[in-house]
This record gives sequence, C-alpha cells and structure tokens, in this order.
Amino acid sequence: MPNPSTILQNTPWWVLALLVLLVVLGVQALRARTIAVWRLLAVPAVFIVWGLITLSTRSLGSPILLLDWLGACATGLAIGWRTARLDGVTFDRSRGLVDVPGSAFPLVRNVTIFAVKYGLGAAMAIVPAHRSGLIPCDVAVSGLAAGYFVGWLVRFGLKFRGIGARESLSTQ
Repeated sequence: MPNPSTILQNTPWWVLALLVLLVVLGVQALRARTIAVWRLLAVPAVFIVWGLITLSTRSLGSPILLLDWLGACATGLAIGWRTARLDGVTFDRSRGLVDVPGSAFPLVRNVTIFAVKYGLGAAMAIVPAHRSGLIPCDVAVSGLAAGYFVGWLVRFGLKFRGIGARESLSTQ
C-alpha cells in the first residue's frame, strides 16, 4: 500500500487544481455576497461536466453502467430539486447579479463529492484488481452529483426567471 505522499505525487495536476478551486469557491460561500450569476453557476458546471466525462469514459459500451449513471442522476436531480436552499437569494437581473446568503453547505458538499471521487480514483489506481467493482460506484457518484446540480440549476433558473410559485421556492 503506497503512503499518502506517493498518492499525492501521482495525482494529476488538474485534480489538485480542481480541489483548490472548489475550496476557494466554498470558502467564499461562507459569507453573504453579491456575485455575477455566471460565477454562481461555476460549481454546478464543474460537477455536471465531470459527471458527463465519467459517464463517457467509464460506461463506453456498457449499458449497465449507463443505466447506473442515469438512475443515480435521476436520484440526484430529485435531491437537488427538493433540497435547493434559495431563501435570501435575490437578483439584479438587469446587471446579471445575485445576492446569496453565506453558508457552509457549499464547501462541505463540494469537498465531500470531491473526496469520494478522489478516493474511488485512488483506490482503482492502487488496487487495480478492485477496479471492476469500484467503477459502478464511481459512475453512480458522478451521476448523483451531476443530477443534484441539474436539479439545483432548474430550481435556481425558475427563481431567476420568476416562474412558478414563489412560496414553494422559498420554503426550501
């Protein structure tokens, strides 16, 4: 079993850069702030793209893994839709800005998803014999994360556009 420094040394640079980005954005989310709408969409975009990349690279030629990803994505979408916390979120649509309250949830959520994905990737690299058993887990985590952020984005988009019952959006 390799030691932690060996694992870190063999980690691709982009993985560490992604971790830094997620932590920086999560720390910024700890305090109330006004940001451009596109900046608020950066983290969902990262996890949706990462989920789609995992889907395309892991499930190629495997209908079972495709179904695994789609099922987890649907579950994540329901969770994201149901748990989207948009209380206190206000918009300046003319300037493309959004006021968001501070919360530790984005930091914890982002680092947790990253840690699970990193752990699965490291485990597959360290013990290749377990790869076939870990790939479905990796695909499911990717689908769950992508779906969660799609569900969150739909709720956010509806609130941004002022569509739907405002009371039901603000109760979450």
